[in-house]
Amino acid sequence: MRINERGGYRQSALVLGTAQLGGAYGIANRTGVPGPAAIARILATARELGVTHLDTARAYGESEQRIGAVEHGLSVITKVAPGVPVRASVDASRAALRPAGPLTILLHRAADAADGWAELQGCLASGVAERIGVSVQSPEELRRALDLPGLGYVQLPCNILDRRWNVDLSGRPDLVVTVRSAYLQGLLVAGTAVTWPNLPDAERDTVVAALDKLAADLGRDGRADLCLAYLLSLPWVTSLVVGAETEEQLRANAALVDREPLTEAEREHVLGVLPEMPVELLDPSRWSR
Repeated sequence: MRINERGGYRQSALVLGTAQLGGAYGIANRTGVPGPAAIARILATARELGVTHLDTARAYGESEQRIGAVEHGLSVITKVAPGVPVRASVDASRAALRPAGPLTILLHRAADAADGWAELQGCLASGVAERIGVSVQSPEELRRALDLPGLGYVQLPCNILDRRWNVDLSGRPDLVVTVRSAYLQGLLVAGTAVTWPNLPDAERDTVVAALDKLAADLGRDGRADLCLAYLLSLPWVTSLVVGAETEEQLRANAALVDREPLTEAEREHVLGVLPEMPVELLDPSRWSR
């Protein structure tokens, strides 16, 4: 698998998301939470495929504990529990994960930077953290986070329908930028089989039809391939966090990530075809549960 480097930090183009290992994550989830044996297989397969990192969080149910129960050999990115003192959350993460080395540690909420960033810098200085950063929800949060001293990692939600992230990070070559929610929590793969929050079915059907036509016209292997190829073509993207409920899903995602991304011309064509979507769809925090 392709490995990308930012300031000496090496990370595979695919990062294994593990929210699914701690709870029934994703609006299109139909299989529930994998059992211990299935989790062990998923983590072993990730390493076999060349995945270097997995992504978890204190807030992901029992994800950290289930990961820590397996000898997996992967580097770990985790996130501080919202509203919890940084050191207390990090100590709990280390106890659950039993890491062999330092963690990459992010604030799960950008708003916690006001009180927690100095403490997170302390984790970096002490060697508990290999790199520190922030998980952001919006371009406004990203712009504020870029001013944090020692920022080395940003995680943000983006997908082929989301045009909000018009950012220039060319001046930050050492910054790791990892994209989550590449399939918009499964909506883009499920297509017309599920209701899309805050979007009428007729508009959903139009978007899905446009995605299918683009995939065919550009020689991609369906919507999933198109979605990942689009994101990997963005010059500021280091890696994609994609979760898997099964070993088969992980293998399929790894195969797609290994394909060539869209060219700049193809990406511009995609942007010219797809309609702009309301932020109420693009931001899952605005979905009614």
